[in-house]
Amino acid sequence: MNGRQGDAWSDDEGKVTFGLEGGDAKPASEASVSRRVTGVRLSQVSVVERGQWNNRWDYIMVLLGYAIGIGNLWRFPYLVGRYGGGAFVLAYLVCLVIVAAPLFLMELVWGQASQKNTMGCLASIHPRWLGLGVSSALLIVIVSAYYNILLAYCCIYLVSSFQDPLPWTVYQKEGDIAYGTPAEAYWYRVVLDRFDPDELTNETAPGRVLWPLATALFVVYVLIWIALCKGHESLAGAAKVMVIVPVALLCLLVGRTLFMEGMEDGLQFYLGKFDVDQLRSGEMWASACGQILFSLSPGMGTAITMSSFTSPTENVYKINLIVVVANSAFSLFGAVAVFGILGNLSRESCKGGDTICKSVEELASESGTGLAFISIADGLGSFGKGWSQAIAVPFFLMLLCLGLDSSFAWIETINTYINDYLVSRGNRPKKHVTAFFTCAALFLCGLPFCTRLGNPLLDVVDHYPTTYALLTIVFFEMVALNLDYSVARLSGDLHNACGRHIPKLWQFFLKFASPVIVPTLTIFLLVDDVKTPYEGYPMSLNGIGWFLFLLPVSAIPVGVIRAWYYDLTPDDEPKMLSPVDPYGTFEEQQRNPLKQEVI
Repeated sequence: MNGRQGDAWSDDEGKVTFGLEGGDAKPASEASVSRRVTGVRLSQVSVVERGQWNNRWDYIMVLLGYAIGIGNLWRFPYLVGRYGGGAFVLAYLVCLVIVAAPLFLMELVWGQASQKNTMGCLASIHPRWLGLGVSSALLIVIVSAYYNILLAYCCIYLVSSFQDPLPWTVYQKEGDIAYGTPAEAYWYRVVLDRFDPDELTNETAPGRVLWPLATALFVVYVLIWIALCKGHESLAGAAKVMVIVPVALLCLLVGRTLFMEGMEDGLQFYLGKFDVDQLRSGEMWASACGQILFSLSPGMGTAITMSSFTSPTENVYKINLIVVVANSAFSLFGAVAVFGILGNLSRESCKGGDTICKSVEELASESGTGLAFISIADGLGSFGKGWSQAIAVPFFLMLLCLGLDSSFAWIETINTYINDYLVSRGNRPKKHVTAFFTCAALFLCGLPFCTRLGNPLLDVVDHYPTTYALLTIVFFEMVALNLDYSVARLSGDLHNACGRHIPKLWQFFLKFASPVIVPTLTIFLLVDDVKTPYEGYPMSLNGIGWFLFLLPVSAIPVGVIRAWYYDLTPDDEPKMLSPVDPYGTFEEQQRNPLKQEVI
């Protein structure tokens, strides 16, 4: 027999069930519940339709896969190389503690408390913030559309890694030498077939579709559909593989690079250099704060949405610590492998007084994709016959897995928006159908990035929306927190769930530090881009970037104006969202305990 506790159902062992797991459980059509919570009534929250994670490790693995991405392995080392080694690492860790970790916890608590996707959660805080939720949804669509082309690059290099010799270690075509090293020629001429910089004008057309790249992008979306065809249940299974495999491959890569000639040069730069003057650089602090914010990505909506599937009694504070520590540890450990390879490459380039001798700092300063697909790819060719392929395959497989895991979480967030909307309209969506149409639409949106103009276009889209829209959304989330929710209420939500409050220092950061640091960072970066066109690209390309920044952000004032015009307010006073807690407060749970797993 199944017994009922409040608005939740439990079996004989006391385990809470939200689906049709018992003979006495309500059918899905009757599963919606209306709960009275302190401060506001959240009516018709369909817990059965949305489901929950099978266990907390599914939840943790999905968040780890979402946070740990390609940027941990190529953007973090690039910034370390650009901003004085250890000085940047120190600034990165300070920004993690003061800004990123508290914001990430805020989103985890919101998702758990509301049991809704990001749009529903923010609208429940106050109807004026529905536009903020829409802004977050639009941003994640834009990011998903271009991000997967990076995975297509990884697929091409992964397949090419089985060739002997590696194709980027020798010139492929006549005239390739004009592009620089064989790795540069392979990247710019074979993979991208990109326009020369002097060919880029306001009238430059996208050019032909690069079908090898488009085919690789199609393969990426097939993999994504397979991982998401059963919704968050299949996402959890895929996340376990995509988190564990890169960690294992990274350990293999680090172990091999430690025995390479010249690796000590790279590690000396990474671990031994500390440029104190960089600590006085506003640009360096802005980059450090931006890196950790973009890695954990509060503001994208995924943390809220994924947390809406977790138990209302889960200890999200502990899970927050696990995710933020593991994410940064992966970046720090991964940089050991990257700088070991760059040290070897620097040593090889300087043998015999070669005129193209490059220091570790110069090699590490190859930004973004250039670091992974030029500098590191070039370094992989120096492992020797047989070893080059043996290391290149796991390296690019690792990049592919890291990128897929982030993409899985983002696209499942989009699918959740769609499915929740259909459920609210009385429909019963099939998750594999939703996933198929989402992947098909995003694949079509990704085709412009598979043209000759695709890489500059990707660079622009990656810069403007991902930088400015993300920071703007994060700022307004903090406005929503302090204006209509309060840090005290947030801490109370966490206490109701797991019996502990948010640390006082983090409460201070959420009230005062983050609301100042984030807009300051945004303005600092914005002024620089207004003064000088990004990367010297023509106005037409930069215009696309600005448009895709303003598109999602414009939803925020629209939501505020809508709420004001229609005089929309929360259902009850005070105007705050309280936790959706069908099990009662923490103290009530102690009197009527539910069976809990322990990490």
